Amino acid sequence: MMTREMIINELTNRGYNAIAQDNTKNGVVLEAIVIKTEGSVVAPVIYTEELISRAEKDGLSLEEVVSRVIDTYEAHKDTTFDIAQLTDRDFVLSHIRIGLQKESSEELIKGASELEGIESYLYIGGDMGEDGFSIKLSKDYLKNADVSEVEAWEHAKKNTFADTQIESMAKVLSEMMGIPYTEELEEATPFYVISNTKKVKGASAICDRKHLAEFTEQHHTKKLLVLPSSVHEMIILPYTDDMNIDMFSDMVSQVNATEVAPEERLTDRAYILEF
Repeated sequence: MMTREMIINELTNRGYNAIAQDNTKNGVVLEAIVIKTEGSVVAPVIYTEELISRAEKDGLSLEEVVSRVIDTYEAHKDTTFDIAQLTDRDFVLSHIRIGLQKESSEELIKGASELEGIESYLYIGGDMGEDGFSIKLSKDYLKNADVSEVEAWEHAKKNTFADTQIESMAKVLSEMMGIPYTEELEEATPFYVISNTKKVKGASAICDRKHLAEFTEQHHTKKLLVLPSSVHEMIILPYTDDMNIDMFSDMVSQVNATEVAPEERLTDRAYILEF
């Protein structure tokens, strides 16, 4: 069986300075490799578990896998980024966002959410060349950027909620399947996807009470059923008294187990939000 250590050894044999690195995402520890370049402060992180799994499925040799790792590294090694920006006050305030994850023991700046078992946290995100990046924020990080927690949350809410997007599942499916959208299709599929425009870490849009209040008013209801889809999005639908929340919780659990990567899962249950 191929391992991360085997890949690192082969990279070393080919003259690359490769080291192992474990990253925690949403409570899940992911194995990765970082190839260091002299004089560079930024290095691409290459996650190996999925890479190895796909290689074994496709019957790739160690040499072929390492060649793919090198190709990824070579394509991203010249990314330029002013690392000083990461603690620049104006940069932090303009790029700060809210993310959601499973409750954790990580030492981050956290906030409560209305969804039991899910916590909110602050991160800065943006573009780095052709790639995106995100960094979770601690108290020390904000201190170094001369940003208080109060203003950090204020700017994070403003930045995050300015990007809230609620889409009808019926419209999404009609576009995917190339079929005409009709109101009848909407009535038959009363589900809506709430996220951000990039569909990245967009589950935090569920904290946007203003947009959700407008949504509930449009649908003549005071309650919403919320289904955590992943850290990137959630599913909402107008709640009615005949809905079986246990059935929807089972649905969330089954989808998590079969369709959602462990590091992107939230909780295995449905919620009701009142307005």
